[in-house]
Amino acid sequence: MSYLKFVLRACLPEKNINRVYEVFLNKGLFESWIVMTAYGRFGSGTHQKIYSFMVLDDAKKFVRKILKKRLNAEKRVGCNYTVTKSSSSDSFAEERRAFEGTITR
Repeated sequence: MSYLKFVLRACLPEKNINRVYEVFLNKGLFESWIVMTAYGRFGSGTHQKIYSFMVLDDAKKFVRKILKKRLNAEKRVGCNYTVTKSSSSDSFAEERRAFEGTITR
């Protein structure tokens, strides 16, 4: 199974901010690629959205866009998200390192 997962968290107690955001890229049926996002307040239920892509590069571009937006969320949210966990299958290990390289800059 090919997958790539990032868990991000925005936490600023003095402003009562405690959010979590998960991004999951997975191989779907019929040669498609699925990006699932789950987000909400940490410790409570999350909202989920699922996006389907026929081309892997489009799915990667979408994940990169999500990560960039969340990691630069200070004006919108009050603080930036930070990556708390990332994981991948062996087939996505190189892509995960590439994503981590772009998001830490």
